[in-house]
Amino acid sequence: MTASMNSASQRESPSKPEISFGLTMTHTFPILALSGFVDTLRHAADDDNRNRQIYCRWDICGPDRLPVTSSAGIKVYPDVAFRDLADPDYLVIVGGLMPHIDQVPSATLKYLREYHERGGTVVGLCTASFIIAQAGLLKGKHAVVHHRHRRDFIERYKNVQVSSRDIFVEDERIITCPGGTASIDLAINLLARKLGRQRALKGLVEMSVDRFRASTDMAMTPLTKYETSADGRIRMAIQLMREDLSQPLDVSEIAASIGMSTSQLHRIFIGHTGMSPGKFRRSMQLEHARWLLLNSDRNITQIAMDTGFSDPAHFSRTFSKSYKVSPRSYRSQRVSLAE
Repeated sequence: MTASMNSASQRESPSKPEISFGLTMTHTFPILALSGFVDTLRHAADDDNRNRQIYCRWDICGPDRLPVTSSAGIKVYPDVAFRDLADPDYLVIVGGLMPHIDQVPSATLKYLREYHERGGTVVGLCTASFIIAQAGLLKGKHAVVHHRHRRDFIERYKNVQVSSRDIFVEDERIITCPGGTASIDLAINLLARKLGRQRALKGLVEMSVDRFRASTDMAMTPLTKYETSADGRIRMAIQLMREDLSQPLDVSEIAASIGMSTSQLHRIFIGHTGMSPGKFRRSMQLEHARWLLLNSDRNITQIAMDTGFSDPAHFSRTFSKSYKVSPRSYRSQRVSLAE
């Protein structure tokens, strides 16, 4: 069985994406780590599931364009060889099964070192911690290793401080992650740094992931506490509301999706958040608009459109009422995100 991941042929980016990834795999890599990471990128990259690489971009790469076989026997064909790859913001490597961990091509190890020396950030999923250590990039640093491989790693690399509890560990442009579903959490975290929390999280519902395991690097917001509500209906409704913040909210559709009436949804939102579903969604849009004002170069009109306002004047009035300052003044003052 083979599966091509030729992303280049599908790319329709009208402008330069705000964040880019190169993804490379080694023999017997696990499909879940790769697919979870890439699918999170895919959902964040476009607004309407048309799979265009608009907000973020990724390329499957390798020392050559020969297929790499996963642990499940599925072959993945690189889009581009290392020598032809423009440096991405993050170079992600997915490690394979332990019996093959010492068979990584020397060209891959060389590229990891050179990319890191040029200022790039190397990300290791699954057993890639071993590979990054082979490349000499983990000396004196912290890393996370799956508990199953902890003993092997410590015996091999005594100059690395190892954790087996974290979703991921970051140390001087080296990020390690034990893989599996933790790859989704890591992808969300990296996307949020450039695209904002709302866009980074928008694929969770589509992937049937019930929550994001946030790291301490993620900024908390006034609405965050409701995303971990004990009531699963609230959590699911919030995830659905986040799907496309630029579009109007259809409360009846949200209610039907989680098996309740519109009036029931209204009651539980008032009871749990003190806000109606419509007001809560507007707060989400304003929160994301505030993040964009601080962290992106998009103009006020574009931010208004991206966050569901009918025009810049409406956006400015609503924002000013909520934050007691106009969007333009807020951006110029670089007001803190903290409440």
